[in-house]
Amino acid sequence: MNLELSITEQCNLRCDYCYYRDSHAARKAVMSDEVMEKAVSLALRKAAELNHNFLNITFFGGEPLLRMDIIRKTVAFARKLVKSRRSELPKKFKLLFTVNTNGTLLNDDVIGYLKKEGFSVALSLDGPRNKQDLSRKTVDGRGSFNYIAPYIPALVDLNAVVLMVITPKHVHGFSDAVKWVFKQGFTNVGTSPDFNGKWTSEDFDALIVEYEKLARFWYKSKRQKKDFYLSTIQDKVSMELLGKRQKEYTCFISSEAFVVATNGNVFPCSRFISSQPKAPYSLGNVLDEQSGIYKNILPKAVERFIKNDKKQCKECAIRYRCLAHECGCTSFYTTGSLEGVSAEVCTHERILCAICDEYAMKLYRNDKMESLL
Repeated sequence: MNLELSITEQCNLRCDYCYYRDSHAARKAVMSDEVMEKAVSLALRKAAELNHNFLNITFFGGEPLLRMDIIRKTVAFARKLVKSRRSELPKKFKLLFTVNTNGTLLNDDVIGYLKKEGFSVALSLDGPRNKQDLSRKTVDGRGSFNYIAPYIPALVDLNAVVLMVITPKHVHGFSDAVKWVFKQGFTNVGTSPDFNGKWTSEDFDALIVEYEKLARFWYKSKRQKKDFYLSTIQDKVSMELLGKRQKEYTCFISSEAFVVATNGNVFPCSRFISSQPKAPYSLGNVLDEQSGIYKNILPKAVERFIKNDKKQCKECAIRYRCLAHECGCTSFYTTGSLEGVSAEVCTHERILCAICDEYAMKLYRNDKMESLL
């Protein structure tokens, strides 16, 4: 069972491509103890009912490290709750914690706490200073790289996953930025485009060049059997070879998981999250035990998305590996609904799948499937 808690809408950065810039415009809301405790209790109850052997609580925002007090309180509450309900849970049940952070508020005390509690860390980092500071700026317009750089060794030691964003202004030299991240010692990197409706044909041409370089880098690293995971290439390859759909492999919306906004609103995916009333695709509120989340009732639009192919994608050979077809959050933030298909996303996915398949086949011919997975 996965539970994501948006513990605060406050943030010390103003990233150009933040998809919460409208829904979190006020940057003030903070999760109450009551909402936190209700959410954790509900998630643990669902984990027990489904016989899940873990509960992973992810903290995000805003910037969650602004509210270390809530993180500490949640961890203590969850540990105490698990201890009190141990008899209801599977024998090997684990309580896990993750934090999604921009990394600018780290200090020795925070690092020590994350280590002590066994946190996984997802770090938003677009590469070296010249890439990071293009879009990830502080409230007063300064670059954020200098705040993160001193803690890169500690983040490597924590096995942090690095999450990178590509925009038209980042695209040239993007593959070098990814290689730079790996050179710092990180072994798990994911990249995602900012589908903002502004990608031109020239931008996509530049992206093809960068993805080709990235695929060659992946290919060489796999052949050298390096400790290395580049999800941008790897996930597309694995889905094809294992015969899995994106919805089954990486999409949060169709799994046993839920996301809670600062005010207790519940959603099936973090991209939908909002503390606004009547937000689309809400599953209810943790403070209302009559709402859908307590009764395992999904909104009809979400059920349709999970069960059905999109009509406009039926003849597409890559539809089950494609974000435009399979990823609810991408559909939502690019078209405003789960049913929509963005032409920009469609173009991107065709480019990426073609390149991934080419290099997967090269590796398969040389080293067989074991090297790919």
